[in-house]
Amino acid sequence: MKRIFVIIVLLSSCILSSAQEGLYVEGLFEGEIIPRSEMKQTFIRGASLQPYKLDTFKSISFTVGEAMFKTVEMLVQKDVEAAPDKNTEYVGGHLTYAVATLPQTIAGSNRYLCFQAKESNGMWVVTIVYLRGSAHVEDLNQMFNKRKR
Repeated sequence: MKRIFVIIVLLSSCILSSAQEGLYVEGLFEGEIIPRSEMKQTFIRGASLQPYKLDTFKSISFTVGEAMFKTVEMLVQKDVEAAPDKNTEYVGGHLTYAVATLPQTIAGSNRYLCFQAKESNGMWVVTIVYLRGSAHVEDLNQMFNKRKR
């Protein structure tokens, strides 16, 4: 019995640690494209998210120049384009806002990728959020308001 419990805990840990596995933006969250020292990161998991019908919240924010923004934008666009449901906005030919419903996990959790970017003086301020849980798009719309531009 003890062995089964340990196996379940290990499997759960593997699933949680690879929350955004298979996404093009995974490298961003892992600090492989933009160094972690240049990002603000937030990672919340567990009971504190239950009121929001979520079990995982991951957020990264950073400021980059035009060249790096194009790389980030391309990665986000690839994930958004593959999403079965999405809401996007473009300004000046650049993706500036996206909320994408990603394919469900094996456990049946809903997954979302949210993106917002704003250009100021040649620099881009970018925020990317990954959410997972039982929340639906309507729940997210009630929880989060789109930032003013």
